[in-house]
Amino acid sequence: MLKRVSQIITDSEKQNWIIIGDNSCGKSELLKELVKENEENVYYIDSVNRYMNIRNINVSEQTVYYDVTVEEIIDWRIRAENFNYKDSFGEQEHIERLYPEYAESLCGIIKEFLGIELKIEKENVDKFGDSIVNVYINGEKVELSSGYQALIRIFAEIIFYSEISEKEGTIIIDEIDEFLSPRNSAKILMYLTERFPQHRFIVSTHSGELVCHSEDCKMAILQENEFQVLDSNDFDTMTDVNVLFQKIFEEDTIENNDEMEKKLERLLELKLSHCYGEQEEKELESIKEEDLSIVQKVMYNQIRSWK
Repeated sequence: MLKRVSQIITDSEKQNWIIIGDNSCGKSELLKELVKENEENVYYIDSVNRYMNIRNINVSEQTVYYDVTVEEIIDWRIRAENFNYKDSFGEQEHIERLYPEYAESLCGIIKEFLGIELKIEKENVDKFGDSIVNVYINGEKVELSSGYQALIRIFAEIIFYSEISEKEGTIIIDEIDEFLSPRNSAKILMYLTERFPQHRFIVSTHSGELVCHSEDCKMAILQENEFQVLDSNDFDTMTDVNVLFQKIFEEDTIENNDEMEKKLERLLELKLSHCYGEQEEKELESIKEEDLSIVQKVMYNQIRSWK
């Protein structure tokens, strides 16, 4: 199933995607499969890559030299011992060291997205020249919350990839809403697609707010050994999203659904989304029309007739 979903997403070229499912459905495995399928032009931000260690920032460093490539970062992140487990930026480097090079772009994006002025400055604390790095938001010294760290980290990684690759690419972000407030979860994906139109984005999420506020995205819904492809434009209220999430995450609801109707709904949705292929046609051919209820026959004939 995951290979089939990966094929559908890969073949959709510049289409942005949202992947939804519970923690046992294989979302992370699907993202790893997508990374491998698009390895020549992809950047992957793991669910654990959400921290910015201010102590690792050298704000006095004007020219940054780093010895890491996109390919090395991705290879390190998808290794079994690191995948969904270790925060990394390649084997030896850490992204905080690149802050001086990308500070202007990063602070500009933070101002656009959050409406705040971010500054990171060094303060000498004794006569021997020892110093500490402080963070200021709108002129006030603060400790960075996990939500701010997550946003800064995501933006920093995308800036790095955009500048080092200098070409269109696919950016895959696992659990994009991790540590974000509902407000920031709601607008993060649409902001990224508008701010970086040269890239397409594939994200996984548990955020209903993100789904509700996303436009023109395909949605891959993973449930056990089944999947659906939906259109985010069909879920423009939280009521719509809550009904969908109830269907995905409440096992009793799933178990009580008629299996044949579920199959026909999935095939019809794939047909309407232009993601219907030979595998789905074989599934339809295996269904005996005479065994269907009236409602199921209507769905069956819709699938047959839709071009």
